[in-house]
Amino acid sequence: MRERYRDRVVAISSSTSSPARLIGIQSLRGFAVLLVIMVHLHHTELKYSHGPQVLGAWNSIGIAGVDIFLVVSGFVLTYLAFGHFGQRHYAAAYAYARVSRVYPVYMLLTALMLPLYLSVPALFNAAEGHEVNLLRSLLLIPDVRLPLIPVAWTLHHELYFYLVLGAMLMLPERHLPKAILAWLLVTTALIAYGLQTPRPLQGAFERVLFNPINLEFILGMMVAWAVVHGPQRGATACICIAFAGLAIGYAIWFGLTGEYWVGDFWRVWVFGLPAALFIYGIVLREQQQGQVLLPGLAWIGDAAYSIYLTHLMVLVVLGRLWGEFGPAGWPAHLIFLAGSVAVALGVGWCSFTYAEQPMLKWCRRIDPTRVRPAAKPLVS
Repeated sequence: MRERYRDRVVAISSSTSSPARLIGIQSLRGFAVLLVIMVHLHHTELKYSHGPQVLGAWNSIGIAGVDIFLVVSGFVLTYLAFGHFGQRHYAAAYAYARVSRVYPVYMLLTALMLPLYLSVPALFNAAEGHEVNLLRSLLLIPDVRLPLIPVAWTLHHELYFYLVLGAMLMLPERHLPKAILAWLLVTTALIAYGLQTPRPLQGAFERVLFNPINLEFILGMMVAWAVVHGPQRGATACICIAFAGLAIGYAIWFGLTGEYWVGDFWRVWVFGLPAALFIYGIVLREQQQGQVLLPGLAWIGDAAYSIYLTHLMVLVVLGRLWGEFGPAGWPAHLIFLAGSVAVALGVGWCSFTYAEQPMLKWCRRIDPTRVRPAAKPLVS
């Protein structure tokens, strides 16, 4: 069943290339990046707009987009690894694929932003005195300050997950549930230990290790195991429970705190757990019934990484221009909001098409882990 599903809905050039293109998952990634854009657009609106506010504090629910990304990452990479656990060659290919997937376009975009930072540092990291550790930012080494591309703080957690999964790949597949359970226990212990130290007093690596959102990768891994080895039933029920759980969890959080922005520990349960149930449901529906939820967003999901990395700077630049030259009034303000989303998507798509994709293809061509066919003997 798993092999038939993969053949039918997955476009993948080789077993060691980038994550498979699961249509429903790509659509979900597209939806997630739109949520993140809307959160940052709300901040832009508050800071730079002239007219009445359209996006209220309730828009903070859009941070769920980050949680979706993390659960999806845990699911996709684990799903692709089934059948390859315990294979050293796959572990090496996996490591190369992860590095070549994350770093090239990220480093390019960071390098492009460097002259802007050096000339106009006021555009960056205002909450921390416009200070950025450029070397740590370029290499994605955790720091107590945000990277030059601020949203890249989530990539610190991604790289941590890549290391953990890479270690698990060395084990036979039958031991994977035990390995996931062990990481769950270790992560829970780290989170509990981290609660004893306020976040501002934690070091750079402690902020990564002690963050509860690491649990969301584990949720994604559990979903992958359930899709491949589970009973493969209850897709619609899981989707319904996911929506109900999200509504109830967010209502409880807001009722207890009166805040729209969900804290790090709570977001795992309010957003992460429903995301896991939702992913299980949409994957099974696609597998069993060929039904894809919101397929029109798949193109955004394809470019989600580039859009995610570029959208915040696009919104900041557009916001500053609008604050300086934009007219007041409802019509103009709505045009600014819609135009900002369109430009953010457009810039991200251009980055994906003209930078990210070509760099990925080049990295695959020079992949030292790729198994190449033996040369044909010369005949006279």
